[in-house]
Amino acid sequence: MLTLLAACVLSLPVADKAPKLTFTMSGGGSFTITTNPKASPKTVEHIVKLVKSGFYDRQRVHRVEPWVTQWGAPASRDQPMDIVGSDGKTVQNPAVGDGGSGHQLPFEMSDIDFTRGTVGVASTGLQVGGDSQLFILKKDTLRLYRSYAVVGTVTEGMDVVGRICRGDRILRASVN
Repeated sequence: MLTLLAACVLSLPVADKAPKLTFTMSGGGSFTITTNPKASPKTVEHIVKLVKSGFYDRQRVHRVEPWVTQWGAPASRDQPMDIVGSDGKTVQNPAVGDGGSGHQLPFEMSDIDFTRGTVGVASTGLQVGGDSQLFILKKDTLRLYRSYAVVGTVTEGMDVVGRICRGDRILRASVN
């Protein structure tokens, strides 16, 4: 009987133990990412450490397109989002979308589909490890399949993600 009980307990899903990350936005609302350590264990461990250290607090979202929202560049805290170029035109400040925590991760490939709500780690190219910049897909983007490490999925607040504008600030990120 004890063996049967132990077998039942060991077969319980571990997804409930996956860390959840909550990002509270300055414009109101929050969203929660349920991480997937099985898909990208080193990446998830790194991102959880960054959240616990306050790395994402007060950063701004530097990329918003119809299909994706991205943040995680520390320069976004205090650098202007836009600058005046040499031709006198206002352009996006390249420093705001660059950089990270300084810890390059190895690429971790998973068989997760890149559908709406999937959270990945941005990098300098396909199948290259990233660092701290996270993105959320707002539309299915299957062309990214097996190209970026998967952190998890937005499980609460996808409506908040849909309202985020470039320059919106993350007040606080926390691990639940």
